[in-house]
Amino acid sequence: MTLHPQAQTFVAWLREAQPPRWEELGVEKARRGFAALVDSFGEGPRMQTVEDRLVEETTVDGQRLSVPVRLYRPAGLPVVAPVIMFYHGGGWVLGDVESHDSTCRRLADASGAVVVSVAYRLAPESPFPGPVQDCFVATKAIAKMAGELSLDAGRMAVMGDSAGGNLAAAVALLAKDDPNVLVKYAVLVYPVVTPTFDSGSYCKFESGFGLTKRTMQWFWANYFGREAADLFDVDACEVTDPLADLMKSDFRGFPPTHVLVAGYDVLRDEGLALADKMEASGVRVTRENASDMLHGFVHFAGRFETGVTTMRSLGKRIANQLG
Repeated sequence: MTLHPQAQTFVAWLREAQPPRWEELGVEKARRGFAALVDSFGEGPRMQTVEDRLVEETTVDGQRLSVPVRLYRPAGLPVVAPVIMFYHGGGWVLGDVESHDSTCRRLADASGAVVVSVAYRLAPESPFPGPVQDCFVATKAIAKMAGELSLDAGRMAVMGDSAGGNLAAAVALLAKDDPNVLVKYAVLVYPVVTPTFDSGSYCKFESGFGLTKRTMQWFWANYFGREAADLFDVDACEVTDPLADLMKSDFRGFPPTHVLVAGYDVLRDEGLALADKMEASGVRVTRENASDMLHGFVHFAGRFETGVTTMRSLGKRIANQLG
């Protein structure tokens, strides 16, 4: 399928303007530049309440962590509401709860659930497994506080976009072995899956379509504490932990999952390969390919109308799964 007209306009602008890539800017300038794209994120609906909190819990290795979260409550919730834990994208390096504020508002509005956005620590200052630990600590703490927060811990979904999709999968994997956390559903939006960079979609969309192969190599390098992209050699720095490279994970017992990919995205094929791996492990998987879209279209809904309609669809899908 050809690119959506709005995506065509964006690609044409990229080729004409040739803005600096995130890896060319460096971490701090890239973060400021990402935050400045607020108009591209669009406006989200009003909520009944939006609350920032600090939650605390112990990691699997006994470390006590405090993690900031933001809770979005739409109007019309039941007395005890379902909950969606949301982990933002940005290659583990960029983004925060502010950059994904409108995304979470749209999600809460469409799903009729409380959305908890996790402000996990970023790489390279906090490399793997720091972001995973933060996301799981926040998820475990919210499950424990469910009564206090008028939430139903038995109706919990995890969701993330891009690197956040990777984190959502990692949280659900950890939850399999924790009796205090029940993840009923997972939604992975064009997830980062594996640092191989050699899939068909990586070859086809290596550059010129927004997210590039070089940028993804930089993100992975930062995630493992190596800021300079030219130092990242896949063969010399193989990622073996299944909480990072999801193609090495054991998905037996994993909750039902929806995987959404974008047609013109370097991550498309690894997202579909992940869905296949899950299904082969007995996971109930549904797949969705936004075949005329670029990476990031759900988050950049101020630029892509499909991002708004897709979030409505995802919200309804989660509502149906959580009951």
